[in-house]
Amino acid sequence: MVDKPAQQLSDADQTGSEICVRTLGDFHLIRKLGQGGMAEVWLAEQVSLSRRVALKLLKQELMQDEKYVSRFQREASAAGGLNHPNIVQVHTVGEETGQHYIAQEYVQGMTLKQYLRKKGPPDLPLALHIMRQVASALKAAADAGIVHRDIKPENIMLTRKIDVKVADFGLAQLYGPEEGVDITQEGMTVGTPLYMSPEQIHGEKVDPRSDLYSFGVTCYHMFTGRPPFEGPTAMAIAVKHIHDEATPLSKLRPDLPKPVCEIVSRLLRKNVDERYQSAGDLFNDVRRVQKAVRGAMSLADVELTAVRSTAVAASGSGPVSPRNLIGYLIALFILSGIASAGVGWLSRPADPLSIPPQQADDSIVRQNSARDQFVHAMLLAINEDAFLAVLDWDPQADREWIRRAQEQLAVIYVRDRNRWPQAEEMLTTLESYGSENERYRAEALIGRAALLAYQGAFQKARNILQSQLGDAKETLPDGSPYLLLFTEAQDLCQLDLEAIRDPGSQTSVP
Repeated sequence: MVDKPAQQLSDADQTGSEICVRTLGDFHLIRKLGQGGMAEVWLAEQVSLSRRVALKLLKQELMQDEKYVSRFQREASAAGGLNHPNIVQVHTVGEETGQHYIAQEYVQGMTLKQYLRKKGPPDLPLALHIMRQVASALKAAADAGIVHRDIKPENIMLTRKIDVKVADFGLAQLYGPEEGVDITQEGMTVGTPLYMSPEQIHGEKVDPRSDLYSFGVTCYHMFTGRPPFEGPTAMAIAVKHIHDEATPLSKLRPDLPKPVCEIVSRLLRKNVDERYQSAGDLFNDVRRVQKAVRGAMSLADVELTAVRSTAVAASGSGPVSPRNLIGYLIALFILSGIASAGVGWLSRPADPLSIPPQQADDSIVRQNSARDQFVHAMLLAINEDAFLAVLDWDPQADREWIRRAQEQLAVIYVRDRNRWPQAEEMLTTLESYGSENERYRAEALIGRAALLAYQGAFQKARNILQSQLGDAKETLPDGSPYLLLFTEAQDLCQLDLEAIRDPGSQTSVP
């Protein structure tokens, strides 16, 4: 079969309803996933590696300028060097029969835009989870000297396993001295003026703080269901980004905690020097709010970066090394999520993490069945005694519900440093069920990795996560609290690696 250039595919080829027989070099195009101002996106099979990829086919009219093509290849290749769990991985950049393309990781799930259209604004715990993971991705990009330039709900992917991935870094830009960007240029602003920073609209030099503004617009959209500025034309919207102030989030969502509104407000500052100066600062502030929302501290006690920076300067306190920072994060992780143990698999909400922490009920009422007892415990969310009451039922007849209670108890114990011996015992119990269901083995391994990471045994934790866990993680159901344990353990291990690589680096206390 002779290869046919992808740009010559007929409309019939692009329906997406049938498998496409066209090829582009090493790639078999399967079906069209979507298109934007700069590219079409196809699901494709990379034959040589037997893997599915999302293949971006750049529009030909944008590839006539050799200078543009050279720059595109250089910058897309740099984006391919980004390797981060919250970034869609760019596999390769190439050209075949005159068609320039980017092959990247194929992510199954939905975009944040699709989520908002389908379900509306997410509950606060899920929204904060999204904010934290996007901030982590933006920090990794900034550290690599890359500005995304197109952060928007369409480029934020939500997977079935509660992972968040930022897409389209393959169309990003190295930051530094650069020519301006004409917002009327085709492909540069289609669909993006709703989220562009004032300096980007002006065609000025951009740096990672521009991405933070765009993310602020995205967060505003996520919480309210619409962007802060709308208009009949791209230019009309752009003018509003430059001159108008958004209606305060607190007025549209008075139910949101004040610190959340303050974070979004700071992201939306038109003056770059008044915004967050780094995604790392944003990440730390979101983590503080998560800690409060999960009940580990009062929202009134949340101190955001701007206030804390002033206080540190006044006291003369200096930054701490990454090694010492790990200790602070360990304490934060342990305190930050006992309520997440209340996220389970029976009658779970539509959104992962959507059950807010509730106060423990001192009186545990005996229910009519083990199943009802477990449901009762789930409603109480963080009450150890409620889950222990499930264990009082018949261990043979009610084995399923007893095991589910043990899964929840293990998470509660892992997150409480005073209960780590009980955590070890409960994880051993779960591991003993592994021969019947691989999920229990995965939970035991993740629980032990989290314990080791909390205790500072990062190498042992990494060994479990990278070598022993394998594909077992895929057996965990959507919304499993063990997925959050996995993320926390992975974050701590990654921070330890960064401290080893750069022991002299400095960072601020979270």
